[in-house]
Amino acid sequence: MPLYTLTTQHGALSGDAKTKLAMELTNLHSEFAGVPKNWVHIVFQDYAPGSGFTAGEPAATAALTLLMRAGRPPEYKRELIQRLWKLFQTATAAPDDQIVIGIQDVPASQAMEMGQVMPDVANE
Repeated sequence: MPLYTLTTQHGALSGDAKTKLAMELTNLHSEFAGVPKNWVHIVFQDYAPGSGFTAGEPAATAALTLLMRAGRPPEYKRELIQRLWKLFQTATAAPDDQIVIGIQDVPASQAMEMGQVMPDVANE
């Protein structure tokens, strides 16, 4: 179920850098959450230079959003987001003020994968 969407300015990440980051994110999430690697999905989106802004000024803003099933405690998400920050900042070389990372929870009953409604986290 985890779906990572990474948005960066065109050219911020080469094809090789995207492949490397996708593998690092997959490994991190699989190990941290204890889920199979084939559950981890990653989509990169590029935007044109001049289309990203921070504080109202043009900037190569980099964003990572993780959509995952609800049910994990705050401590789990806090540690995960800190690990994600390190990976994402290393990959993009973006300064702190141009990186945004967020986790969005979705109830398991509102998510499907492989043709099945997802089970609650507690029921795995």
